[in-house]
Amino acid sequence: MLATDAIVEHIDVKRLLEHYNFDKITHNGDTLRACCKLHGGNSSSAFVIDEERGRWFCHTGECGAGDVFTLIEKMEGIEFPQAVKWVADFFDVDISNLKIIERKKDYVRELDNWIKIVKGKKKTNTNIQEFHIKEDIRSVTSYRNFKEETLKHFALGYVERVELKKLDGEKYELHKRLIIPIMQDGLQIGISFRRTRSNDFPKWSHQPYGFKSSKTLYNFDKVKDKNEIIVVEGMFDVWAFYEIGLSCVATFGSHLTDEQYKLLFKTGADLVIAYDNDKAGNIAKKKFIEKFKYKANLSVITFPPGKDACDVNRGELRELYEGRTRT
Repeated sequence: MLATDAIVEHIDVKRLLEHYNFDKITHNGDTLRACCKLHGGNSSSAFVIDEERGRWFCHTGECGAGDVFTLIEKMEGIEFPQAVKWVADFFDVDISNLKIIERKKDYVRELDNWIKIVKGKKKTNTNIQEFHIKEDIRSVTSYRNFKEETLKHFALGYVERVELKKLDGEKYELHKRLIIPIMQDGLQIGISFRRTRSNDFPKWSHQPYGFKSSKTLYNFDKVKDKNEIIVVEGMFDVWAFYEIGLSCVATFGSHLTDEQYKLLFKTGADLVIAYDNDKAGNIAKKKFIEKFKYKANLSVITFPPGKDACDVNRGELRELYEGRTRT
């Protein structure tokens, strides 16, 4: 056995990315996506790496492609033999009696085929277009009462100023905004900009201009294979349920659209309605139940009047979930 083959059997690519502080690491099937540390980009889906064999490439075209050994060559500025030994030491693999041999044509062919497959997956849905901004995004480590790990998980960021375009091409700016990526099929299809100053309008701005929040569910990628899904109105409500270990999506408001209904219906999951306890939320709750009656197992979480998931502490949220009413 070659040293490289022995090492690949023991790699943990997420651990390796975390070692180099790759930002916004997310799972997408059998791959991981992240901001590319090689060129210092802020696109959360630019860098793609295969969890099984460590094959990777950068969508920008700036950094090339390769495997874990190529990645270490680039990150450490060393040659292939030294990179192999570095990876072996990192994953505690004994290669003292194995040969370190440069990779051959079959490796290059395998890598090229893998890249074509991944790029092909990206193009299968021509209705999906990625959306990114060119401005520097600062990570946010403290916001409201959320844990720092939660903010990192949902990739909360901040921009001092961002230039955007309307459908007619006219440019305008937003200032001092929190940014929350919106993902679909592993791609960043939008960003929600949330104001940090009470006198700024609008309070929320979903971009790009013309973005149809009605056609997606926030956090759907991460929970679509779960047996139970909680449905809430807002993004921060999703974060609250995440902190007590529950799977949740948001409908970007109280209205459940036909597109969102179809997404939830296809999962076959039990559904828990956790809309705000206000007039709009209660009306939407009744309509939700009517749509899914006899089509899914339903239950309802009832918050105190005028409250939502973010307005109660995590212990109370857990109690409200456990005391939910079956319909």
